[in-house]
Amino acid sequence: MINSDAVIANALDEVRRSRKAWEERASGTASAGTAYEEFLIHLRTSVPFYRDADAGAGLPLVGRADHQDHGHRFRAEPEAGRQFRISSSGTTGRPLEVTLDEASWYAVNYHFFAQIRRLAGLSRGVFRRGAPGVLFVSNKPGRPSFVRPLPSLDDALYLRLQLPDAPADTLALLHKFQAPVLYGKPTYLLDLRAALLAAGAARAPWRPQLILVSGECLHPDDRERLTGYFRAPVVNALASTEGGLIAATEPNGSHFHVFGENVRLEVLDGSGQPSPRGRGELLLTNLVNRSTVFARYRTGDFAELETAEDGSQRLLSLHGREPRTVRFRSGELSADEVTRAIGFLPGLADFQFVSNGGGRTLLYWSAEASCADPAAVEAALRDTLAALLPGEDPQLERRARITPLGGKKRRFLL
Repeated sequence: MINSDAVIANALDEVRRSRKAWEERASGTASAGTAYEEFLIHLRTSVPFYRDADAGAGLPLVGRADHQDHGHRFRAEPEAGRQFRISSSGTTGRPLEVTLDEASWYAVNYHFFAQIRRLAGLSRGVFRRGAPGVLFVSNKPGRPSFVRPLPSLDDALYLRLQLPDAPADTLALLHKFQAPVLYGKPTYLLDLRAALLAAGAARAPWRPQLILVSGECLHPDDRERLTGYFRAPVVNALASTEGGLIAATEPNGSHFHVFGENVRLEVLDGSGQPSPRGRGELLLTNLVNRSTVFARYRTGDFAELETAEDGSQRLLSLHGREPRTVRFRSGELSADEVTRAIGFLPGLADFQFVSNGGGRTLLYWSAEASCADPAAVEAALRDTLAALLPGEDPQLERRARITPLGGKKRRFLL
């Protein structure tokens, strides 16, 4: 798993070059407002899609399909210096390829962690040169494990761990590679927890100072599973291939601080117009990436946005692509009410409501790895559903897992 000294040295040189490019750009920007004005000049002069648009009409709304079908028109010309290419996972559709220049590459992959460290209130002394700093856990098939230096965290190490097939191997690795920050999608970290429980570890083999999650909705019952097992607070981050680090909560917080130096957010209001406040689909303008430009980009995520007089922003709520209200055959309930009733049942690991097309609601469920009596869990589910949704009579189906490996959790597909 560990890279050779030569590979790490080359990676460190590459990161330092990209850090220099980022510092040169950051030093020339006086404020978030200045960054936005510079960004507008850049896209109007260097990006074909915006250079050819009507400057007096304001920035148009764009979406994923626009970038997938006409991606070259959203890339700056000429593209000077080194370019990096990244791709979205494609779990919610066709993958999206994005280019980044050296400065934005550093911002997305390294400065990201410095921003999280400050928001979380972690001291610099937590991270030591050459020691594990961030442990990222993945269950996505076909991805390698690797080690990378993090100059933004005093040259501590970023460890990417692909979960082994055998729970005992996972436990052995976690005894060896322990970091103050445990990072991953909630589903990835829940798989880590399940593997450790299956290996006989009633508690995690170490206590991280912070759990950092991003990439999918963090449900309250999953938050409790993670904090209870790893005995650490959670920072819930909104990040994406298109936007980098967009927003994050303080440890165990509920409101999201928006990183104004990285992005500017809007929502589509009830009339379909962009607004700096209110509830609706989030529109993203990425101020960091000057290679592939995302401006007023429809993210598909839904939230409630607040913008203060000084321009600072926060998300009062974020439910991503999960519905706020779930429409069952027999009535409507808030998604939170359903999760509170079902998600915390002892022995239950996960659940998902699905329409089976035959008029009857289908409920997939899975049991905890440590559950000794799955039949008791199923009985408790039936009793809870009868009280919560009288007359619904859903069909229950137990599954070993619900979210596919590398996929994004969706609780309600009705």
